[in-house]
Amino acid sequence: MAEQEQARSEPATPFKLAEAKKQGQVAKSPDFNTFVVVVSLLGVMVAAGERGATYLAGLCAWLFQICGSVRLEQPADAGWLGPVISAALSVVVPFALIGALFAIAANLVQTGPIFSFVPLRPKFERVNPVAGFKRIFNKRVLFEGFKTLVKLALLGTVLYWFFIGLWPLLPTVATSDPGAQISWFALEGKALLFRLGMGLLVIGLLDLVYVRWQFGQQMMMSRRELKEEIKRREGDPLIRAKLRELQRENLKQARSLSRVPEADVLITNPEHFAIALKYVRGEMSAPEVLAKGCDAWALEMKHIAYQHGIPRFERRSLARHLFRRAQLGRPIPADTFLDVARVYAEIHAQRRRQARYEVRK
Repeated sequence: MAEQEQARSEPATPFKLAEAKKQGQVAKSPDFNTFVVVVSLLGVMVAAGERGATYLAGLCAWLFQICGSVRLEQPADAGWLGPVISAALSVVVPFALIGALFAIAANLVQTGPIFSFVPLRPKFERVNPVAGFKRIFNKRVLFEGFKTLVKLALLGTVLYWFFIGLWPLLPTVATSDPGAQISWFALEGKALLFRLGMGLLVIGLLDLVYVRWQFGQQMMMSRRELKEEIKRREGDPLIRAKLRELQRENLKQARSLSRVPEADVLITNPEHFAIALKYVRGEMSAPEVLAKGCDAWALEMKHIAYQHGIPRFERRSLARHLFRRAQLGRPIPADTFLDVARVYAEIHAQRRRQARYEVRK
């Protein structure tokens, strides 16, 4: 039973994948990046290689022209190095920038933007010799070595069949003029680069599929891990149940506010508690609690009672007792009958006095 619980049979949840991404753990294929960078550089060479070669040939010709007059006795004699370095950088730097941009784009296509310094943190396992030997002699390293041999075999096969196809044409090319030879080599070089690029594409796509499959296997979760993740994300079940209970109570109190205008009296603390009661003779055995609240709810109930002319009575101990013991929509506790009866007696007395005053008036 324990082995079944530990078996990783469930796919990784989006939450675990997001946490792994924050730690810098993503499915990334180096071979796919290599394909993108190499093909981009080869494309730039095909598009602008002739211009760069012409520029470098002119630079070399200029160096040959001045080599006889160059003097190196004084540091000032090396002033010619500045233009040479600038010219070389003007050819090399664009290629380097393009390669870097395409390398960044290849990573973004695979993993999206990631900003994590966790992989850079020092770990004891990296300097532990025992762990180092385990990393060297394991199945993953052997498999990576096997993949390298397969890649070499694939690219070697492409080169072999390419040169086999060129071999019969070499005698004819050797007897042609130099201009035609240069053009022929340029065309065949482009064809070779295209075939190597297609080989790298196949390798990159296969490696990308394999890396994502391997990453999915590594991120697999057991049922116990899945339950723990749900508990960690949503909290302890007891706490969730308590929160739901509090939410139901708040909702019940919010709904009970709509019944305050029906109340006969509002008993207050005077500030912290408020309880609205209603009694219908012949229909109810005892006054019922229409609404009750504390703090902000109590203030809202007082405001509603004031708007609808409901009498308010300050009974500190009675208000606290009713708030703790009485239930919404239920009769008041039996031990509060006498105190509540006195409140209703005062209400009737006030109404009689008000009626006599209105008659006299």
